[in-house]
Amino acid sequence: MTNPSQPQDNTMTLEQAFEHGVSLYQHQKKGEAREVFEQILQQAPQAVPVMQVLAVLDVEDGCWQEAIRKLDTALSIEPGDASLLFDKAQVLAQQGINKDALEIVDSLLAVAPEHQELLTMRQQLTAAIGNVGESRRTAKYQANVQSQVASVIDAEVSETLALAEQMLASGNKEQAKQLYQAVVSVAGEQPKALLGLAKLQLSEESFALARQTLRRAFDVEQSDTEFFILLSHSEIKLGEYKAARDVCRQGLKRWPDNTLLCRLLVQSYEKESNWLEAYRTALEYTRLHSNDADLRYRLATSSFNLLRARHNFTTTAILDCQKHITQAAAIADEENKQRLSLYLAEVLWYKGEALASKQLLETHMQRFPDDIEAGFNACFVYRTLEEWENYYRTNELGLACGRRLHYQGALPQWNLERPKDDIVLVMPEQGVGDEILYFHNLRLVLDNCKKVYVACDPRLEPILSRAFPEAIIVPIKRIDHQDIDVPKEVMEDITSWIAGGSLAAICYQQFGRHVYQASYVNLSADINDTWYDRLDAIRMQNPNKTLIGLCWRSGLAAASRNIHYLIADEVAHLVRQFPHAIFINLQYGECTKELNKIEKLSGVRVVQLDGLDLRDDFEGTAAVIKQLDAVITAGTAVHRLTTAVGTPCHVFFAGKEDSDFLAPHALYCDNEFGYFYPPMMENKYPLIEAMAANIQART
Repeated sequence: MTNPSQPQDNTMTLEQAFEHGVSLYQHQKKGEAREVFEQILQQAPQAVPVMQVLAVLDVEDGCWQEAIRKLDTALSIEPGDASLLFDKAQVLAQQGINKDALEIVDSLLAVAPEHQELLTMRQQLTAAIGNVGESRRTAKYQANVQSQVASVIDAEVSETLALAEQMLASGNKEQAKQLYQAVVSVAGEQPKALLGLAKLQLSEESFALARQTLRRAFDVEQSDTEFFILLSHSEIKLGEYKAARDVCRQGLKRWPDNTLLCRLLVQSYEKESNWLEAYRTALEYTRLHSNDADLRYRLATSSFNLLRARHNFTTTAILDCQKHITQAAAIADEENKQRLSLYLAEVLWYKGEALASKQLLETHMQRFPDDIEAGFNACFVYRTLEEWENYYRTNELGLACGRRLHYQGALPQWNLERPKDDIVLVMPEQGVGDEILYFHNLRLVLDNCKKVYVACDPRLEPILSRAFPEAIIVPIKRIDHQDIDVPKEVMEDITSWIAGGSLAAICYQQFGRHVYQASYVNLSADINDTWYDRLDAIRMQNPNKTLIGLCWRSGLAAASRNIHYLIADEVAHLVRQFPHAIFINLQYGECTKELNKIEKLSGVRVVQLDGLDLRDDFEGTAAVIKQLDAVITAGTAVHRLTTAVGTPCHVFFAGKEDSDFLAPHALYCDNEFGYFYPPMMENKYPLIEAMAANIQART
């Protein structure tokens, strides 16, 4: 930046010198500024603007007489100059020479009778010399003038706003914007003009600018509802959800029946995926506005997402969600009704009504064949119905929509028709339990290509390295909703890739079964011996008793009461069915309270093995499972690890509404038995007793 105290050269014009002096003054360098102005006056002794500026500097220095002298000199050059006379009147007034100042003011008012600053000065001067009546008359006159001016401005503003509306109606947005801006520049923070301007900014998706415009005229007590609605909308668009809620709540205090504000409040929670608060808020306002289609739709949406996000698969939650979806669909528009049908299809699947779910999904897919996400959702229903061709076909859609795997490689996907010298990357997907299942088919790749990289959860590296020594194991720590980060050197070496979950489809198409290899875990001698000795000691202490591993739910605390798992009371009933068994805890995650409750209710203590990390030590857990006579488990990673080890596994699943749990269902692997039961079954004791009878018959 140029130093304002240093002129660029010695050849400045008088005009440039004057600007330089003003710049110095603005930078508070008044002494240097005075020097510049005095030098100009020496060169141009009749430069009136310079005399006027020097008079201002004199006043600031308290040199009143010098200021008057300069102003008089300037007036001798330009007699009657209103600006000079006004400055002189101000200097005289500051010195208390009120009558002389008043005389000047009156002369100026004779020319400009409605000048507001002159009227203000006259009212002050007449009061100062004791002429109170004249001062009041001047004040009254000034108020009348202000009122007339305001009236004229209001009329002009109204006319301009009407014209702006016409411009908008005819599609001339830019002209409308200019008119609104003109009103604001003339009339200040004019709410209607700012509101119109903000609407245009919102239509252009200039959300930050719209928020700024709305805030200029926003008043919690005075602004109308449109300000609250548009401001909340702007905050949501900018991701300022708490600010949006504050505006909505302020508005709802004044207009408690305003449905738009209710909707925006719910939406602010939806945008954060805070489905619990979205549900609570939507439920509250739906009770007040039972026929509002949008609120009904938002209640159904939040109920559905709350069900999924929290794994809140209880009978009550499922039925409530179905009710909200049905009520919303009854008054929804066609677009929302279609979305709700997909929600309902999923909820019916949770309930076990797989055929009804299939019908809804297939109807949707016929109407919207490009909706690959809906197609992928259908794969779960097809799996429940054991329609395997449809299942494997639709399961592949999960890659295209990113639901199975956050990775889209440029290389071709591997299949059995690829060259035998391919270098293949097997990609991980879903959870660690799913990975264990997929690796039953890893040998299919190893037998049909040159080299295989296997990306996996780091916890599985020891197991896979020993099970498939010819494979190159690439441990990858995955983060939800992020692309898989494969090492650069791996990506540069491979010629094709395949998602782990796609191997089963190839196996089914080629061999008519779901797994290429049953048990595949090959434990290290040290780890195997360590846990063999620990379990053998338990056997020695409990002769003639079978050892059964037990896992009754997933690791999600919120899932402890869902339809897919058992609760402590039911586990207690289960262990009571086995008077000649010792139960070994395989339930990962914090479960101390549940174990204590199980013992209290059953009188049986489930054994916890000291030193076994059930969450992270998969090789140690596999070694324990290998020494057991059987494992009873929910559909978790314990189920998959047990089948990979080869120990008899008895797994219970929520199936269809007509599922028969009395007889075990042969599953993918040897010694893998499934017990399917109706998902909405409230009393699981008959299931537990049937499982116990079948397990005891086999052990």
